[in-house]
Amino acid sequence: MTRRPRSRFVGTLAILACLLTSACANTQGPKASGAISYDAFMRLGDDTRKQGDLVSAAQFYARAHELEPTRIEPLMDLAQVYSQAGEIKDAAGAYEEVLKIDDKNADALRGLANLQLQTGDAAGAATNLRLALAQQPDWRTQNSLGVANDMLGDRVGAQAAYRAGLTLSPGNLQLMDNLGLSLVLSGDFAQGLPILEQAAKDPAATPRMRLNLALAYGLAGEPDKAAQVAKADLDAAKVEQNLGYYEFLRLLHNRNAIAAMLGAHQAETAQP
Repeated sequence: MTRRPRSRFVGTLAILACLLTSACANTQGPKASGAISYDAFMRLGDDTRKQGDLVSAAQFYARAHELEPTRIEPLMDLAQVYSQAGEIKDAAGAYEEVLKIDDKNADALRGLANLQLQTGDAAGAATNLRLALAQQPDWRTQNSLGVANDMLGDRVGAQAAYRAGLTLSPGNLQLMDNLGLSLVLSGDFAQGLPILEQAAKDPAATPRMRLNLALAYGLAGEPDKAAQVAKADLDAAKVEQNLGYYEFLRLLHNRNAIAAMLGAHQAETAQP
């Protein structure tokens, strides 16, 4: 695969052009001593990616793939670069190329599934996540499967997936937050609220976790508690706006509709 980054990438190909020109100029005789190696292109891809130059990183990984078409590493890096740039179709294509080489690659299956969650294909994501879990237990895969099941309205399956993830990663705040929210969406405030409270009070909690707790209080009909939590991250006007939104969701009485409006909460914060 030699996918080209799209024009909206920010960066320059000057380094790549210079290196390729140099390699051609220095290539004399059958040994081609000036040719750039696979490892060199991979290092260049890593370096430019760290510098935020995604267009050059993608080109370097693509060249490495051309030199070693049966190796999955450059394709995995390409998928992550495309994902980082928001190029979902190209990222999915890179993962699919990995799976043509190794159809049981758990990381590629999970990566592709997370992209499917972003595009709303929860059923396709769930299928790939189950295939990934058959190859390798991973809390991240269980978390994404929980999100897929929540999107499909399968609260029991979602909560089972989050709990299975917590057996692999006890105390994981992301899993706790998703489990608590799923319980709240199923109407089980008695179990869901304490889990969300515990996650939100942790020193490592993110603003999203605190706002999920505020949402849960709002759905439970406790606007004062919702406002108290929300004001830690929002200004007064935004708090009032959110309280109105929470009340709107509460009056829907349709938990599946609420889940659909919220979307895929925290599919995965780390690189796949």
